[in-house]
Amino acid sequence: MLIPFIFYFLQSGNDRSSRSSRVSSTNDLILRGENGEIDYKKLYEQTLVENERLKDKLRKTDEELKDTKQTLEKLTTVTSKNSLSELEKREKRAMERKLSEMEEELKQFQKLKAENERLRAENRALTRVVNKLSISAEK
Repeated sequence: MLIPFIFYFLQSGNDRSSRSSRVSSTNDLILRGENGEIDYKKLYEQTLVENERLKDKLRKTDEELKDTKQTLEKLTTVTSKNSLSELEKREKRAMERKLSEMEEELKQFQKLKAENERLRAENRALTRVVNKLSISAEK
């Protein structure tokens, strides 16, 4: 199983680019033993090292992604709170307007109540005057 992968790795290494071919040819010199055969153990070890390097890079990228997601979530939360705050401000202004309208109505109500009481008192006074005039007219 590992040998076909290694052959594929060597073949695909030659196909990638001139840099890959230079690295491949350098690796071939390092990987060939005294009798010119490929040292599969060294090739396997290099592959393991490369895999570890890529795993580390992947871990770092995953951590950056996680941090970025957390930052985005915090910003979204702050934005939501700001939006909520704006909504609360609008509601507060509406309630304040309604409160001032109700206070104005209460003032009007109190004025009308006072006016009504004054008119009742005046009505009672006029009724007494009319009664007195009626009594004096009868005499």
